[in-house]
Amino acid sequence: MTKMPFLFCTVLTTTLIARAASAGVCVEVDASRDTLSEQDRNATRFLLAQAIQQQGVQVVQQNCAGTFVVYHVKLGNSITIFMQSPQGYRQATARALEEVPPVYSQMVRSLLTGQPMNTVNDTVDRTNATSAQQAPNRVEADSLWYARLGYGGAIGPSFSHGPAFGFGYRYELDSLGIDFSFFNLMVGSDTSSNGASAGVTGSWVKLMALYFLNPTANRSSYVGGGLGWGGTAVAHAGTDPATGGTFNSYSGSGLQAELSAGYELLRASTIRMFLQADATLPFYTAKSTAYNSVNFTTSTVDSKYVPSFAVSFGIGWGRSITRVHVVN
Repeated sequence: MTKMPFLFCTVLTTTLIARAASAGVCVEVDASRDTLSEQDRNATRFLLAQAIQQQGVQVVQQNCAGTFVVYHVKLGNSITIFMQSPQGYRQATARALEEVPPVYSQMVRSLLTGQPMNTVNDTVDRTNATSAQQAPNRVEADSLWYARLGYGGAIGPSFSHGPAFGFGYRYELDSLGIDFSFFNLMVGSDTSSNGASAGVTGSWVKLMALYFLNPTANRSSYVGGGLGWGGTAVAHAGTDPATGGTFNSYSGSGLQAELSAGYELLRASTIRMFLQADATLPFYTAKSTAYNSVNFTTSTVDSKYVPSFAVSFGIGWGRSITRVHVVN
């Protein structure tokens, strides 16, 4: 006898669930908030019902198990869709009225499965992808020329230091940028008890990738790295106890690693200002031949590794353009 109530409750629960499932859902357009025309509003009601039925859920006129309520806000050609259902709430944007049906499909799938609307799961597929998801999305980028001036130093025969300057071109998206620059030079000199040094070191050309840590802000710090082609020419006059003096001329050129860190201002403007620290690490050494200043004899060949560093302030000017950026 004790099994009968349990069996009765099980059958009753199963019957109620089946009846609720067969009852289906209703579709409603909130006309008080909707900005579409009456004709388009009637069309969207039919299209939403079709999208729900394609997911295996029946749409009925009465005795609803739940209601999908939707309204649209049109601005220009784009249409923002707001949808509320027993499963939750979703919001999405269609670029045009013709893209409302695939957006409906994505929103309904997302609500019924409880998954977000993205390409990682089945809410977006080849049957309902919009043009923004199929093709590259267009975002703003900036194209600008710049000049910078600062102070730097080079470690070689001695630590020489002096003014540093450079010119370049930047192409920036929100997070990423490409920096092509030229004549990034440091003119340094040094006088000490060991002698005097003077020379030029830097990169004739270099290409770098930049990453902005706060991509959409009006100001952001950034880091970068790349490669350059440059050279070193340093003259060092020293004292030789045996002969009275020596003169060494160091020179070399080749590929160099380029590292940068900086802070950029006015990113929402076509005029930029930035403060940047640079390090140039050559993949070569500067070689020298020592000449005796007294008897004009030549000594053995020497070599020095000459990395350089600089801190500079730059000003850029340019214009905003449209750049193709792939949507993930």
